[in-house]
Amino acid sequence: MPISYHIDSSRGLILTTAGDTLTLDELIAHKATLLADSKFRPGLKELSDVRQVRSLSLGVPEVRRLASFDSEHKAELGDYKLALVVREDFVFGMARMYQQVTEENLPAIGVFRSVEQAVEWLGVAQVEK
Repeated sequence: MPISYHIDSSRGLILTTAGDTLTLDELIAHKATLLADSKFRPGLKELSDVRQVRSLSLGVPEVRRLASFDSEHKAELGDYKLALVVREDFVFGMARMYQQVTEENLPAIGVFRSVEQAVEWLGVAQVEK
C-alpha cells in the first residue's frame, strides 16, 4: 500500500495511511506532495496511521535526511502537528527517533499505539479507524 492522504480543510486535519514497507524516497515524496497540495496550509494537524507498515527501509542517516527536509520547509509547515500511530515495535522505535531528531524544527510530533491516543493528543474530534 503506498502512502495516501486526505486533507479535511474544515477540520484542519490531514488523514494519512501507509502500509507494507516505507522508504525514505516515499516519505519525502509524500511530504513534498502535501506541501504542493492546494489545500495544504501551515498549522495543519496530521493523523498518520502507519499500523499496517511492517518494515522500514530506513536507518539513522535516512531519519536525519527526513528531519533535514522538515527543517528546510519549516516556514511552510508553520505550527504543524503530526501524530504517528504505529503497531510494530521497530517502526515505533524509528518513529521515536524521528520525533527526537526533529524536535528542534517540528516540536509537535507524537508517537502512539492507538488512534484514540493520537486523536486526543491532536485535539480533534474522533476519526474513523
